[in-house]
Amino acid sequence: MKPLNQSVAGIRGIWGENLTPGIAVRFAAAFGTYLKNGKILIGRDTRSSGELLTHAALVGLSSVGCDVTDIGIVPTPTCQLAVEKNVVDGGIVLTASHNPGEWNGLKFLNREGHFLSQAEYDEFIKIYDQNTIAYADRPTLARFQQGEAFNKEVIDLHIHELLKHVDADRIRKQHFKVVLDAVNGAGSRLLVPLLEELGCTVITLYCDESGVFPRGAEPMPEHLGTLCGEVRKINAHLGIAVDPDADRLSLVDENGRALGEEKTLPLAARHVLSQRPEGCVVTNLSTSMALDCVAREFNVPVIRTKIGEAHVVGGMKMNHCLIGGEGNGGVIFPAVHYARDSGVGTVLILESMAASGKSLSGLAEQIPAFVMVKRKMDVPLEKIPGILESLQSAFPDAGTDLTDGVKLIWQNRWLHVRKSGTEGLLRIFTEAATETQALSMADEAIEQIQAGLE
Repeated sequence: MKPLNQSVAGIRGIWGENLTPGIAVRFAAAFGTYLKNGKILIGRDTRSSGELLTHAALVGLSSVGCDVTDIGIVPTPTCQLAVEKNVVDGGIVLTASHNPGEWNGLKFLNREGHFLSQAEYDEFIKIYDQNTIAYADRPTLARFQQGEAFNKEVIDLHIHELLKHVDADRIRKQHFKVVLDAVNGAGSRLLVPLLEELGCTVITLYCDESGVFPRGAEPMPEHLGTLCGEVRKINAHLGIAVDPDADRLSLVDENGRALGEEKTLPLAARHVLSQRPEGCVVTNLSTSMALDCVAREFNVPVIRTKIGEAHVVGGMKMNHCLIGGEGNGGVIFPAVHYARDSGVGTVLILESMAASGKSLSGLAEQIPAFVMVKRKMDVPLEKIPGILESLQSAFPDAGTDLTDGVKLIWQNRWLHVRKSGTEGLLRIFTEAATETQALSMADEAIEQIQAGLE
């Protein structure tokens, strides 16, 4: 049995194999102990195991005396905002984000609604590992609330915060027609009413909240064929696709062309910087060079961190930047909150279209085109350090960044190999000006990795 994947992004595993109700109870109890038995919000996506895992987490939290509020099915960023605005001590989201439907997990939030920092995570996980959970003499088993009324309250709060930071009336005047693909996850709870509030005609695709994912959970171009076809069929202005917990946003233009999740952040950043060209942009090491090109246009630097929302948020707060995020479609706009948020990406893109008078394809043409190749390989954990060292030796002409795995950098191209934080494997990302270059680097890296496994 593979071990659970654990990181500052939380824990995740395959339901019924390495993730069970008993494990969820214990992690929740450890987290409640870490938060000194305070007030905690719980939300979840629509996975079939989600309701049972919610009950397990409620048992764990109640067993250590926490006061728990269950806000039901919500996007992860909605739960993050609810934690921040309701002045509670933390939160748990039951989700495996972009992983397939048989996966689930627990994402842990601090009182600011952020994922735990490395230091916070280390303190929390020490309680779990050393079994120093402080069970309460009088557990609070029945002291939790739930219901549609409170669920609607936190969704309305999220929409209100999003609309405060864009020209909503300007967007409404455009009467955009939008096709939304929510992969039957939690995203439709937020994005349907948000788009309707912005005067859009919304055509829903995979929005039944069944938790049965009819396409790959990641909103990558190869998973969005049905959405592309629907945009063309009805002459929509754009298509929007999210992952099951709706922290990632991917776009389809009016021609039915999937732009790729790497285009989302550069498009949003270009719009924000066009209004306030100051500060910096923070992103992770694997995000496209297109973001650097956008930043140079406005004479602001790009600061890169380890992969993971917690690391990017830490970099953004340290540098007081206006916008940041990750190349997986995760846009972080601190004016709303420090979280990857598909709602944030949506309103910024719509405002950009409304303000410029350009179509989505017209906006995309302003973003330099690079080709990125993403691969992954199962590699025994004990072999990873040697493989990463051998990659450095194999490409002596490259610049090297060891912040997270190994990133090898040349002019207008790069190769990044790192251990995944959400799956037990190596991720191999390359980017170059041409597909031939990007594929060639990926193939060379895989040859080196395979040699290290022999």
